[in-house]
Amino acid sequence: MFKRTFFVLVGVGAGVTFGVWAVRKVEATSRRMRPDALAASAGRGMSTVGGRLRQAIEEGRAAAADKESELRAVYRGGTRPTNFG
Repeated sequence: MFKRTFFVLVGVGAGVTFGVWAVRKVEATSRRMRPDALAASAGRGMSTVGGRLRQAIEEGRAAAADKESELRAVYRGGTRPTNFG
């Protein structure tokens, strides 16, 4: 008799524990999926994308300016480039 009672209580405890965990997960997901939370998340993502894009454009422009000055020096000086890399 004691054995059955023990396992019933263990089952009930596990059920309650799992139920509380599941409810907390659902509530957390619900909070994350609200429109205001999604809008804030999208805004943060776009600001990082915009920053990366600006940085890439600046690096590209700097590389183009370096290459242009290198080519101008080579062709104005009348020497041929020795490497093509």
